[in-house]
Amino acid sequence: MQKLSLKWDQGSLGQTPFFEVESQQDNLRVLRIPQPVVLDTWRVGATKEEIKEYSSAYTEVNETSNGYLCSAELEAEGARYRVVDEWLQTDNDTWQVNRKVTVLKGIPASGFRLRLDVVTALQEATDFTDLKYFAPPALYDKNDLDEDGLEDYLSTQNLMYREDRMNMLAVLAYDEKRELGMTLLRADQPSWDDVPVRPDKERLFLQKTDIGSLGVWKAPVEGNQMSLRAAYPFYEGERCHALYMQERPDWGSFWPTDTGEGFEVSYGIRVEGAPLFIDAVWNTYTRRMKDLGSTPVPLPATAEKLNEYRLEALDRYYIEKSEVEDTNKPAGYVLNCHPQNGIQLSNIIQFGFTGQNILSAYNSLRYGLDHGVVDYVQKAQKVVDFFVEKAHLRETGMFYNLYSVEKKSFDFWWTGLLLPLAYAEGDRLRELMGPLYEHREFVIKALQEKQGSYLRCMNEDVHALMLIYRFEQSKGRENKEWLEAAKRYAEFLLRAQEEDGTWYRAYDIEGKAITDPPIWFGTTIYEQKSSTATSIPLLIELFEITHDERYLEAAKKAGRFVRETIVKGIKFNGGIHDSIYAKGQLIDNESIYFPMIGLLALYKATEDPYFLQGAHDAAKLNASWTVLWDVPLPPQSTLAKFGFRSTGIGACDTPGAGYVHPFELSGVAEMVEIAELTGDQGMLRVAELLWHGCNQTVATPEKDWGYAYTGLQEEGYLISWWAWDDPMFGDTGFGQRWKGEGNKTCFPWIPAVAVHCYWKLYDMFGTADFKQIRQQINAKQGVQN
Repeated sequence: MQKLSLKWDQGSLGQTPFFEVESQQDNLRVLRIPQPVVLDTWRVGATKEEIKEYSSAYTEVNETSNGYLCSAELEAEGARYRVVDEWLQTDNDTWQVNRKVTVLKGIPASGFRLRLDVVTALQEATDFTDLKYFAPPALYDKNDLDEDGLEDYLSTQNLMYREDRMNMLAVLAYDEKRELGMTLLRADQPSWDDVPVRPDKERLFLQKTDIGSLGVWKAPVEGNQMSLRAAYPFYEGERCHALYMQERPDWGSFWPTDTGEGFEVSYGIRVEGAPLFIDAVWNTYTRRMKDLGSTPVPLPATAEKLNEYRLEALDRYYIEKSEVEDTNKPAGYVLNCHPQNGIQLSNIIQFGFTGQNILSAYNSLRYGLDHGVVDYVQKAQKVVDFFVEKAHLRETGMFYNLYSVEKKSFDFWWTGLLLPLAYAEGDRLRELMGPLYEHREFVIKALQEKQGSYLRCMNEDVHALMLIYRFEQSKGRENKEWLEAAKRYAEFLLRAQEEDGTWYRAYDIEGKAITDPPIWFGTTIYEQKSSTATSIPLLIELFEITHDERYLEAAKKAGRFVRETIVKGIKFNGGIHDSIYAKGQLIDNESIYFPMIGLLALYKATEDPYFLQGAHDAAKLNASWTVLWDVPLPPQSTLAKFGFRSTGIGACDTPGAGYVHPFELSGVAEMVEIAELTGDQGMLRVAELLWHGCNQTVATPEKDWGYAYTGLQEEGYLISWWAWDDPMFGDTGFGQRWKGEGNKTCFPWIPAVAVHCYWKLYDMFGTADFKQIRQQINAKQGVQN
């Protein structure tokens, strides 16, 4: 650990701090704070342009036994403020500043905000594009997949995020040239928040809240430098998605400037060496986990009981039709409801992504055999038979993604969030979607002409087909047609694989790649081929079953692309299929989950450490989507009333930071396995946090979360503000998704990934109890518990 020293520059108006990394050669000045006290002031009703900035150096600096006590007073707009900063060295490479501001003389109908700019102090000019950034889940490198120098979703280089959007309450800037990570962190955890009072949808307002902001900003100094910026209370600008999707306006709060008012807030500055950006990412994240004291949320019931509850709820939404009713004889789990009332919205059988029908069949069949529930077994087999016999396009080997039971036909599912397009028309469609239809109308019209399937969706359920095939085989039942269908699909994959080992995101029913419209299917190789990793686990399964080397070679070829371009390049995206933002493809946690499980499968098949390193690096990125602290919620919100804790829940995507969901259960078992293979105790801890946090909101008899049936679980939750004022989420069926509320959605993927995770843990350790899992792993590695 390198020594970080705090030193002082003396100016005519006072002293300002700077930070040096000590070395045996030359000390390196890395950061400075040219104006340690900065206040933004605002009068109620004024415009953004009328906000005024006042700044000062410290006028008093006194050395103490373990740091420095500094102070300054400012006069602004007739008000007077006193700021006292206590600087303490809390670790060899970390300094903490405990800030206290007091309004000595107030003025009515006005507010202020305290700011901190920690500026790069490297010898040469430093621009936004010269550094790599990490502020999960909002910022991975620069969120710049099109490489135009701007963040893709906000189209700016100045980025500020409310702290309730930030998994680790910190922002890291990494300098590749010097192999240094520089982190600004919130040292005290925000502990309270409430709904801002904004009767006319004001974007600037007075509010007492413990939520501030952190981000990166072009430094307000001469020459090009970047700053790690903090603001308290919060400010999100130049753009954000808190209020509107398309306009993306900024917003922010100010503390009342009343005599005697004030607050306290603490930040940390940390500088540590790391040979690669991924090392800086993981060091920063795991250290923050320790700083924050992240502890697992108690499970609402035993893992086994949760399986029972989940599958009972899923079974409520099973549907099948006889040959007389529908010659296709459909069978599937059509769960699609607002969990608050449990009323089915549509009878859509979807394969992959939000449907996960074959994975649900695997879970139900395995549970049914274990517990003697014959009905589960029979239904699961019918679901698989329908998939293989009717959803399969034998000529190309592909599969349909969606079947409408009402229409008695297969359909094409392109637009995710716009699922009502598959079952509603006219007034009913507008009732469900509101202005969202107009927002995406140009995409909808382009996609309505296309017939085909997403690669991810096909890969997911054919992979699940092999899971259930092998399980049935282990019980003495041979389903040859299931295997033959998977092999025909694999032949499609072999034909469609590009020279660089990749596949495109989607294919038409003739097996040709779909790349138009570019806003939806991508403009760069990172976007167009973002689903490549989803093919790997299936190919490995088929190799293990058939011993056909072609499957392994195709998987290895894909794995090299995935490791070098997607993982090493931090270019993962496109896992989610329902963007409503400026771009059709998102940087999301699902798009790094697939590289992680694919590269792990390759390592287990080849024992090549190249793939294990790739899997470990992908796992670090996958883990970072996990929230490490308990975000304060409005006291009257639904989640607050039920005692929701955000620690251990998984974030969803970067532009929607502050929206969380339980999908990360999908990769918990693989994270545990990677932790065991690499000895990474931090990885094991994050897996435990996820297992607990993502299972906490299953409705049980003791705590139903306001859901209609035991075993239901909502798809996602808002722990920050998102599209609050946007009419597309106002009076629609999915409206009122405010901070502290759920997204009013339930799909089959929720129990599918959770129960499957249980089976994976059980098969490896005979339990899903992390205390026992840790004991087993530590015993193998000779580590003390």
